[in-house]
Amino acid sequence: MEGERVHHARTYHGWSQGDLATMVGKSQPAISAIEKGKPASAEMIAAIAEATQFAPWFFERGRLPDLPAGSLRYRKRAAARVRDDERIRAHVRQTVEIMDDMREVAHSLPIRIRPVPRDEQVGDDDIEELALRCREILGVGPLDPIPNLTRAVERAGVAVIGSSQEILTHEGASYWPDFPTGRPIVCLSRGRPGDKHRFSLAHELGHLLLHQLRGTEDLQKGEAEAFRFAGALLLPRGAAYEVVQPPVTLQELAMVKARFGISIRALVRRCLDLEMITPTRRTSLEKQISARGWTKVEPVKVDVERPGLVRQIVARATGTDNPAKLHLALGLPPIAIRDMVA
Repeated sequence: MEGERVHHARTYHGWSQGDLATMVGKSQPAISAIEKGKPASAEMIAAIAEATQFAPWFFERGRLPDLPAGSLRYRKRAAARVRDDERIRAHVRQTVEIMDDMREVAHSLPIRIRPVPRDEQVGDDDIEELALRCREILGVGPLDPIPNLTRAVERAGVAVIGSSQEILTHEGASYWPDFPTGRPIVCLSRGRPGDKHRFSLAHELGHLLLHQLRGTEDLQKGEAEAFRFAGALLLPRGAAYEVVQPPVTLQELAMVKARFGISIRALVRRCLDLEMITPTRRTSLEKQISARGWTKVEPVKVDVERPGLVRQIVARATGTDNPAKLHLALGLPPIAIRDMVA
């Protein structure tokens, strides 16, 4: 499967065939021919391995895990490029392969979340209740802040990984391979503030629960459901009614952010969802946020949470968590090791 894996390695870095060809001193048609199935010489594979920092033996393995285009759910901006979608897809795909390789090691870590049944009708109140049930699974009280959402989600069996912070238009992605036996994966873009990380993780968890079986043919509706779930998970309805009092102000929301670890902009949307403010008031608050420059950097720092589940699984399987040694053991580029286990 040299061709598929060469394409994968190139895609992971966001390179065109011409980019890779230049790096290995060959022509673009030569790279194209390999990706289409033409056998590559040992010298060519060695050159591609050196350029991409994948181990030579990585290209000799069989087919990569199936991850059809369109099956990965993205939380991204409208300006996101297809090339960046494919980079994240490649990162998740190679993580699926590693997790599959280490399935026997990870079998003692049960997956405790379960998606909504395929034919179940879901409304706003259902999503609120689903978030409360999920909080119970995560070991959090119905009205309490979640101190470390990442660790709580990992204890429920979800693998949380990072992706390159160079990809500025993406916030997160999720995938549940080989459902129900595979391990669900959430990929979060690195370099984001802690409140954005938490909301993106909650959002992707919502997709895993709401859309693994029900699907998301109406993408806009699916995003709205995941957004509502994320808000309900981080700030349950009962807690919102206790800590947010009319008239809703940005100063008040900043104090709620400090306690519950949810961004001020997301809190404005949460208040709208719960009919605690009108659409007109929401517009006013959004204008105030923009005028203060908070659309880029909000006040009240929320610490960035560090995942640990994948690192634990990999360390148990390989006997090391040293990035340099893992590069040799897993055959992946150092940057991929960092994003997967750091």
